[in-house]
Amino acid sequence: MHRANAPGRGITGGEMFKRVLISNRGEIAIRIAHAAASLGIESVAVYPAVDARSLHTRVATRAREIPSGNTPDGGIRAYLDGAAIIAAARAEGCDAVHPGYGFLAENAQFARDCAAAGLVFIGPDADVVHLFGDKLAARALARSAGVKTVPGSEHALKDAAAAATVAAEIGYPVMLKAAAGGGGRGIRRVDTPAAMAEAFARCQSEAEAAFGDGALFVERLIEDPRHIEVQVLADQAGNVTHLHERDCSVQLRHQKVVEVAPAPGLDASLRARLHADAVRLARAAGLRNAATVEFLVEPATGAHWFIECNPRIQVEHTITEAVTGVDLVEAQFRIAAGETLSALGLDPASGPPEPRGFAVQLRVVALGAGTFTAYREPSGAGVRVDAAGYLGYSPPPQFDPLFAKLICRSGSSGDFVSAVDRAQRALQAFHLAGVPDNRAQLASILAHPRFRAGDARTPWLATLETPVGSLTSSVGTFLTQQSAHLGMSAPESAAPARPALPLSGAEQGAQSPLSGAFVSWSVEPGTRVSAGATLAIVSAMKMETAVVAPCAGQVVSRLALTPGDLVSAGEILLAVIPGEPGQGDAVTQTDGWLPLLDEVATLHSLALARFAPDTKDPGVVRQRSRGKLTCRERIDVLLDP
Repeated sequence: MHRANAPGRGITGGEMFKRVLISNRGEIAIRIAHAAASLGIESVAVYPAVDARSLHTRVATRAREIPSGNTPDGGIRAYLDGAAIIAAARAEGCDAVHPGYGFLAENAQFARDCAAAGLVFIGPDADVVHLFGDKLAARALARSAGVKTVPGSEHALKDAAAAATVAAEIGYPVMLKAAAGGGGRGIRRVDTPAAMAEAFARCQSEAEAAFGDGALFVERLIEDPRHIEVQVLADQAGNVTHLHERDCSVQLRHQKVVEVAPAPGLDASLRARLHADAVRLARAAGLRNAATVEFLVEPATGAHWFIECNPRIQVEHTITEAVTGVDLVEAQFRIAAGETLSALGLDPASGPPEPRGFAVQLRVVALGAGTFTAYREPSGAGVRVDAAGYLGYSPPPQFDPLFAKLICRSGSSGDFVSAVDRAQRALQAFHLAGVPDNRAQLASILAHPRFRAGDARTPWLATLETPVGSLTSSVGTFLTQQSAHLGMSAPESAAPARPALPLSGAEQGAQSPLSGAFVSWSVEPGTRVSAGATLAIVSAMKMETAVVAPCAGQVVSRLALTPGDLVSAGEILLAVIPGEPGQGDAVTQTDGWLPLLDEVATLHSLALARFAPDTKDPGVVRQRSRGKLTCRERIDVLLDP
C-alpha cells in the first residue's frame, strides 16, 4: 500500500506512538494491530472472558482481559466500558487508543476521557465525534454548508403522534431513524399512518438498546436510490482531501452486504459533486483524521442528498485501499501523530491518486451458532481476506456476526466485471463448515445481471433474499457422518442448552425465526391472540424481529427468558392452544403472515427466474451444457402440473 514517506516527526513535533490499545475485537482489531506493527507501534488487545479465544488476542503484541460482569450481554458491555479500557491502557503503558468501528468509536465522551487521561484517541476530535453522532445536528451543519439533505424533521420527535404529523406533511412512505448512532440500527420504513405507532416503538427500542438514546426523526423515503459514500482524510492543519467513493447499495435490512469502489457507472459530474460536498462538509465540521460522508443518489435525475457522516474507519475501507494504494489505518495513526497530508503523499493541491480498476468487498457473516469444523481462506493475485475465523473457533453469538471480509480487485483489464469474476472464484474457494453463513447469498448477488451491470439499488437485495447456509448444512452433515464413522466426536454447537418448552395435546409452538438474543415479551400467558400476532421480540444482525403466533388462540405458557438470553432458530418460545381470537385484542398484527407469504412468493418467482432459458447462473449453465436436468427441472418432471 501507499507509504510515500516514512513516518516521523509531525507538525506537532511529536514522535510516533510507542504503544496503542485497540478497544475493539475481531477482524478490525487484527487490521489495526497489523497497521501498528508496520509503524513500529506495539499493540495491546483487550477482551472479556467470553471472547478470550478471539483471534485478535493472539495477533496483538500483548492481550489483557477486561471485566465483563455476569449479565448475558456482559461481553458487549466490556467493550463499551470506557473507564475499564482507559484503565487498561494506562496499566499497559499505552500512549494512544484506537477504537476501530462500532463500540466506542463514535462515543464523544470516551474520546474526551482518553484525552483527559493523556491518551491520544486515534480518530477525529471529541467535538466532531459528538457533532456527527447527532444526526439532526449533522443535517443542520450540512444545510448550512450548502449540502442538500433529505426532507424531514429538524428536531427529535417526542412520540409516534409527532412523527405521524411530520410524515403527513412530507408524504408517505417515510423512514424513521435514530438521531444517535448509525450502522443501520434504529431505522424503519413506514408506509401508512396506521403502521407508525408500532414502527416508532420498535425503532425507539432498537435505538435505546444500541445507543442509549431513543430520540428519533423522520425523513422522506427516497425510492430506489443508490447509496454512495465518500472517504475523506483531514490533517491537523485543516487540509482535507477525498479518496474517491464507494457504492454500498447492496444492503439487507439497512445492513451493507457487498461494497464496490469506485462506484461503477456513476456520471462524472455527479461524482465530482459528491466529492466536493464531502470535502466541504468535512471542512465545515473541522474534521481531523478519517471519516466517511454518506449520500443517497437518485440515478434518474442525478440528485443526491447527505444522510450521515461516520467519523471513524469504515468496515469497507479495504476497497478504497485496494484501488488507491493508500493504507487508511496507517494514515490514521500518522495524522494523529501530527503528520500532514502532504507528508503522507496526499497533498490536496495535487488531488488524490486516481483509482486503479475496481474492488469488491463481500461481508461473510455467521447466520447462527456453531464451531468451525473446516476453515480455509482463499488466496491469490488480487485477493485479500480480513478475517478473525480459524478451525475450531466458535464465534460468540453476543457479538456482530461479521467474521470475514473478502476483498477482490479487478484483473489486468481493470473493468468492474473482472473484479466480480475474481470475487466469485475466491468465494468458491472459501471453504467453511460448522457455522451457518451467507456465502450462498453472496454467490447469488455476484451472479446476478443487475449487480454485474453496476446498477444495484438499496431495496434490490430484499427481492433477492434466498435461503442461505444450505452449503454449510450439507457439509456439516457430511462431516458429522464421517466423524461418527471414524469413531470421532464432532465439535458441539455453541447454541444455548435448556429444556425445551413442552407442548401438550393440540398446543402449537411459536418459534424464534432466527438465532439471536431475546428482547421482550409482547403478551402474557392467558392472552388471546390472532394468527400472526407478535408474541415476543428477538434481536439479531442489529435488527429486532417478531416471534409470531402460529394460529389464533390463547397463549398458555412460555419459556423462562430474561432480556439478553440467547435463543436458537426454530426454538419454541411460547405455546398457543388453537381457538378464537379475543375481541378487541390489542396485540399488533403488523408483523403477521402476509408479509412472510409475500416474501415466499417473491423467492419462488426468483427461483423460477434462475432456471429461465436465457439464465446466466453458472451452476445451471454447467448442468445444461452436460445435457442434464437441474434438480428443479427433475421435480417439475415428477410432479403433476
